[in-house]
Amino acid sequence: MLTSLVVTLALAQADASTEKSPAERAAIAAEKAAEAAAKAADAAQRIADKVAPPAAPAPAAAPPSAGAWAGTAGLGLALLGGNTQTITFTGSVGLDRKWELWTLGIRATGAYGITNPDTSEGSTSQAQTVARRGALTVRGDRSFGGFVAAFALAGGEFDHVKNIESRVYGEAGASFTVFNEKVEDLEKVFLRLDVALRGGRETRFTYFPMPAPVAPYEVPILAPRVAATFRWALNKNFRVSEDFEVLPFMLPPTAGRFLINSNTKLNARITEAISLSLGFLINIDTQPPKASLRVYDYALTAGAEAAF
Repeated sequence: MLTSLVVTLALAQADASTEKSPAERAAIAAEKAAEAAAKAADAAQRIADKVAPPAAPAPAAAPPSAGAWAGTAGLGLALLGGNTQTITFTGSVGLDRKWELWTLGIRATGAYGITNPDTSEGSTSQAQTVARRGALTVRGDRSFGGFVAAFALAGGEFDHVKNIESRVYGEAGASFTVFNEKVEDLEKVFLRLDVALRGGRETRFTYFPMPAPVAPYEVPILAPRVAATFRWALNKNFRVSEDFEVLPFMLPPTAGRFLINSNTKLNARITEAISLSLGFLINIDTQPPKASLRVYDYALTAGAEAAF
C-alpha cells in the first residue's frame, strides 16, 4: 500500500515537470496559426493564377512622329509724304519642321518700293523703283548628337536695283550649335555656326533707269561660306536676333569679291502670337555688277510679325 502511494506520487511529479507553461503554449499556437495562414495564401494564389487571364504583352514603342510646322510671317511698311512720296513694302516668311534627327527650314523675304521725288505742280518727274528684291532658301539639317549637324541648302534671289537679275546656288556643310539654353518652352540663348561651300550662278542686267545689258552677263559662284545665327531672349516678351554671313568668291572674273550680309532684329511681343519688330539690314558687295554702284546697301525696317 505504501509502495503504491510512492509510485503514484512519483508519476504525478513527472507529469508536472513535463507540462508546458502558458507562454510556451501561446507561442506554439501562434506558430501554427501563421503556418495555416501561409498555406491559405498560397492556395489562394494558385487559384487566382488559374482563373486570371495571362498578362497582355507591353505595346511596342510608337515610332517618333513628325512635329507640326511652326513659323513666323512678317510685314513692314514705310510711307513718306509731302515734297517726296515714297512707299516701301517688306515681307518675310519662315517655316520650320523638326523630327528626331532632321530639321527642314524654309525662308522667303522680299521688298518693293517706289518714290516720286518731286510732287510739285507741273512736275514731270517720274516715279522710280527704289526696291525690288526677293530671296528663297530651303535647308535640311541632320543632327549628330545635338552639337554637330550636316546640312544642305538650295536658294535663289534677285535684286533688280543692284542689277542682279538672278542668283541661284546650292551649298553643303556642317553646323555647330555652341549654345542652346532653354527654360521650359522659352529659348534663352542660341548660337549656331555654319561652315560650308557654295556653288552657283549669277546673271546681271540693268533695269533702272533704262534697261541695258551688263558685262559680263554670267558669273560663276564658288565660295566658302562662314555664318553665325544668334538669338537671345531677355524674357518671353523681348528677343534679339542676328544672322551674319561672309562669302569670298574664288573664281574669275570676280575672284577676291566678298559678299557680307547682316540682319539684326529686335522683337517685342504684344500678344501671344503678335510682336512688333525693328530690323537693320546691311548688304556689302565689294565688286558690284557696275562700278557706279555703291558697295553697300542698308535698310532700317519696322513692322509686325505673327507666329503660328
